[in-house]
Formats: sequence, C-alpha cells, structure tokens
Amino acid sequence: MFIVAACIAAGLELALGYGWVQLIDSLKIASSIAPMYEPWIAGIFSLLVLIFLLIAATHYVIISFEQSRETELQTFELKVLAQDAELRALRAQIDPHFLFNSLNSISALTASDPAKARTMTLLLADFFRKSLEFGGKKNISLENELSLVSDFLTIEQVRFGSRLKVEQDIQEECKKALVPPLILQPLIENAVRHGIAHLVEGGTVRIHCEGRGGKLCLQVDNPVDVDRPKRKGTGVGVRNVRSRLETLYGNEARVDVEETNEYYRIKLSFPKHRV
Repeated sequence: MFIVAACIAAGLELALGYGWVQLIDSLKIASSIAPMYEPWIAGIFSLLVLIFLLIAATHYVIISFEQSRETELQTFELKVLAQDAELRALRAQIDPHFLFNSLNSISALTASDPAKARTMTLLLADFFRKSLEFGGKKNISLENELSLVSDFLTIEQVRFGSRLKVEQDIQEECKKALVPPLILQPLIENAVRHGIAHLVEGGTVRIHCEGRGGKLCLQVDNPVDVDRPKRKGTGVGVRNVRSRLETLYGNEARVDVEETNEYYRIKLSFPKHRV
C-alpha cells in the first residue's frame, strides 16, 4: 500500500518537474534542457519513492512514540490514583482504631475516677483536632509527628500515671525530616496497650530516631510481661504502618519487629526527605 502510494506521489512529482522543463524549453531562453533531464528520470523517480517512504516511516515512528508516551502517562496516572486510594483507606483505619481504644480507656475510668475520665476526654478532643490538621497532609515533619505522639502519651498518662514513662532519643537533624502523618501513633499505642498495660510496675516507652545512609530510621521499644498472652501476628497497627510505607516507598522501606521475653521492638526505615 505504501509503495503504491509512493509510486503515485513520485510519478506526480516527476510529471510536474518534467512539465516545468517543457515550459522552460518553450520559452527558448536558452538551449533545451529536456535532453539533460530525461536520462535522470528513472533515478529521480526512485529517489522520490525512497524519500516518500522515509517520510512515511518517520511519521509513523513519531505517532507510535507519542501513543506509547500517552499510554505510559495513563498507566502512571492510574497507578498514582490507585496508590492514593490505598493510602486514604489505610489512613482512614487509624482514627477509628485509636478512638475505639481511647473510649475503652475512658469507660474504664468513669467508674473508678470520673475526674480523670473528664480530663482524658478533653485531651482526646484536643488530640483529634491536631490529628485532623496533620492527617489531611501528605507529609509532615517528624517534629510535628512527635508532638502528636506527646499528646497521645499525655492522654494515656492520665490513665496510667507514673506507671507510664517516656524516653526520646531523636537526632536534631531528623526533626525536620518528612514522615507520613500518624505513622508513629499506632506503634506507640501498641507499646502502651500491649506492653505497659500488662506490667504492674509499668515501664518506659523509648523512641529513637537517627539518619543513616539517606534513610530515616525510627525505633520504638517497650518492656513486656513474660506471662502475658502471646500476640498472634503483628496486629492491625503494625500491619497498617507496613502497608502505608510499602505503598509510599516500595522496596526502599523496611519494617522489622523484634520480640523477646524482655522487650518488644519495632524498627522503621524509609528514605529521608527534609522540609
């Protein structure tokens, strides 16, 4: 089909060219040029066919390239939309899970200490105001994330009193690093619920953060009761954190869990980006 079209186009071009030669010769301005033109007709025809085919091939290569780019762009956009939907679903699980546990804590206090239950309710309302502000963002600074953690622990200290202690070891340079909002809160909640709550004398929740080779490394430790019922799996909070990090960073993120008779430790590692 292309060859036929090329031959027709070349024939028309050749006929037009020969027509111009005849016109120039008819004006008798100079000696006839037709005898010089005619021997080259076959070569000119072949060259015109080749040029037509090259132009057609180039045109279709450009069209294929643009279609490929458009397909890649559409695939990327669909991937981003799917990723965003997954993240929204995962983040939507956080607040109900935390709220359920907090309301249980308030319910337990209403009979034994109504004043503490009221204080905890007010602190909880303030915490949710801040979590809604930060939670609507794609990323927040680690400093802001730690302020949410501090608010959460203040709420829990109303319930546990001196039984709940907190230690933080945060490298100064890490405070401005960007993290997904509410990425630490489920881990701190687990530390309190599955660690401190089972110990009569309480214990210390430790939070550590450092930069290492372009990665932000976060670690949460809590003591455990050797006689407590063993957990099955890693729990909703940890699964949620792992899924969010995998969705955001893929293979660049790691979530490691260590559990012994003395402590429970979870480590997060993902690319470090600054504000």
